[in-house]
Amino acid sequence: MEPTFPLLRLPENAIIKVFQNLPLGTLFFISLVSSKTKKFVTSLGLRANHVDIRIDRLSEVVVHTQAPYFNLPLLPFTLLEFKDWMNHIRTIFCYTSPPNVRFSPNRARFNVQSLKDAIGNVNWLYVFRELTNVKSREVLKHFNTPNNLYLSKNPFEEVSEIQKIFIQNFESVEFHDFYSLDDMLLVNSESAHFYHPTTQKQFNRFLKHWIRGSNPRLQYMSLFVHKTDSVSGEVYLNGIRCIVMSEDAKREIRQKHKLSANADMIQIRRKDGTPAVIATKDENILYVRFIVLY
Repeated sequence: MEPTFPLLRLPENAIIKVFQNLPLGTLFFISLVSSKTKKFVTSLGLRANHVDIRIDRLSEVVVHTQAPYFNLPLLPFTLLEFKDWMNHIRTIFCYTSPPNVRFSPNRARFNVQSLKDAIGNVNWLYVFRELTNVKSREVLKHFNTPNNLYLSKNPFEEVSEIQKIFIQNFESVEFHDFYSLDDMLLVNSESAHFYHPTTQKQFNRFLKHWIRGSNPRLQYMSLFVHKTDSVSGEVYLNGIRCIVMSEDAKREIRQKHKLSANADMIQIRRKDGTPAVIATKDENILYVRFIVLY
């Protein structure tokens, strides 16, 4: 029989000293032993930067702290138990923000609505391409108010359904599938990131609509633009009044928005006077950042 050590009989300062040198996972499970151990672990002031709930083949909660991170497998637990685990995680790691939730193909048979009830509000919702269209639609239906959305593909058959997604007022939306000009104009997020390349003509039409007042909440957009029509020059600027910027102004924006040193840029203005910058990096495809300067 292994010898035991009466840890909890030590003075409190000695117990805290021991706890400070234990791995994160060990501390978490010790905190489950009793209200006394929970109190000691909580007193360490552990802080989670963010919490990821991954509904995939492993199904786990990942708690990210300053240095290490802690993985908690979910498969053995019911949703009721999971809710208790999440409450415990929030207490131990002093975490009050909504978690991030990532959906990939999984073996768990959780009911999506029940899962949403157990998790509550969500910061980032990730719906990956490998998830079936049916399951993706179900996830988007129940997790319908995240702060931010990452969507790998369009799971809808009707155009109007994906447009209902774009019109929501997310902080940020990332979309990896084909999108139309109408989709761009319906974006009601502060930040939008499109990864499927579009044409210079479509981006040009978007800019003209923005100048006339579309997308009032938009502060930042990134997208990729095909260069197939570049023989005619910068088609995306056709018919748009551009303002030449000083090198100092360009340098300041590059630093503020972490743009590459060779990113070129031009300024345009909305009819109400609001300025915006179009920053481009010319490679095999044109990488464009559209930044509104409020």
